[in-house]
Amino acid sequence: MKKFILSCFIASSIFACSPSTEKVSVTDYPANAVGYNLDSSANIEIVKSMTKAFEAMDSVSYRSFYAGNAKFHDNGTDVTLDQNVANFNFFMSKGIAVKVEKMDPIWESVNNEASPEGVTNYVFSFQHLVFTKGDKQVKVIMHVVNAMKDGKIVEEWGLYDSRELAELMK
Repeated sequence: MKKFILSCFIASSIFACSPSTEKVSVTDYPANAVGYNLDSSANIEIVKSMTKAFEAMDSVSYRSFYAGNAKFHDNGTDVTLDQNVANFNFFMSKGIAVKVEKMDPIWESVNNEASPEGVTNYVFSFQHLVFTKGDKQVKVIMHVVNAMKDGKIVEEWGLYDSRELAELMK
């Protein structure tokens, strides 16, 4: 009996130390769910890289993350990619530098059904930015939603309080 108990103990110890091979099915979410969220993905990395290009005022790299016909909704104002990139020259002409303190939280939402434009993936982020001009600084938290399709940003919504930023641009 002692040998049997010892054998069971050894076997259970081995199984307990073995790596788990549990697999989760892609459909392991409620039947009435309209999609799911990811905390890491290639699309999230694209948005992070795009933000680094914005911080560096690198318009060539910045453009590479967007579809050529990307739409922007900047605090409710609709602009094109060219108009959005023009902000780089505007900031530089005003002597304004941008620093991204952090992007937190950031996640990707994957919808089961595509929008009329064919988009199923959206990256949501809260970007904590510091705009500096001389010895003045303005901290801005932007809520940004990026619609992603075929590895490019096809539409972007950005919401933030622009009052202090407008004062810095004078």
